[in-house]
Amino acid sequence: MKSIIKLMVFFVCVVSLVACGRKDTTVSANKDGVLYEAGVGVSFYYPSDFKLSESNPNDGVTRFTKENQILFYKVEENEYDNDTDQLSELYKGELEASGVSSLKVKMPALESGLKCYEYKGSYVKTGLKFIHLVYFDAKNTYVYGYEANRKDFRKNLKKMIVYLESFTKSSGL
Repeated sequence: MKSIIKLMVFFVCVVSLVACGRKDTTVSANKDGVLYEAGVGVSFYYPSDFKLSESNPNDGVTRFTKENQILFYKVEENEYDNDTDQLSELYKGELEASGVSSLKVKMPALESGLKCYEYKGSYVKTGLKFIHLVYFDAKNTYVYGYEANRKDFRKNLKKMIVYLESFTKSSGL
C-alpha cells in the first residue's frame, strides 16, 4: 500500500513539473498585436514583433516579416465574372499551377462574421508552408496569409491563426 502511495505522489510530482515548465500559448490579437487598417472597411492585426515592409508598388503586396516568417496582405481585382464558389476554384487552380502540394481548402466563418476560404499547403520548390485566408467579393479578391519554413510554421501556426482570423471587411458582413 505504501509503495502505491509513493508511486502516486511521484506521478503527481512529475505531472506538476511538466505542467509548470509548459509555456502559455494564449494569444490575444488586439492585446499582443498591432492593428493595420488596409483600406476602407478592411483591417486586421499582425504580431507586434513583426516588421512592416514597404509595399512594392509593382505587386501591391503589404508584408510583415520576422526572420523566416511572413504575413502578407494583398487585393487582386477579379478578372472573371464568376460567383464566389467559382472564384474559389480558380484561386485553388492558380495555387496548384504555381507548384503547391498537399493543398487543403475549407470555408471557416471568422469571429468577425466574414465568410472566407482557408487554403493550406506547401510550395514544392521552396518547401515553404502556407495558410491563406481569402475573401471574394464581386470586384476583388482579398488575401491575408502566413508563410514560413516547416519548422517555424509548425511552431507558430496556432499563434498565427489568431492573427489571420482577426481579418475583417465591413462590406462582407
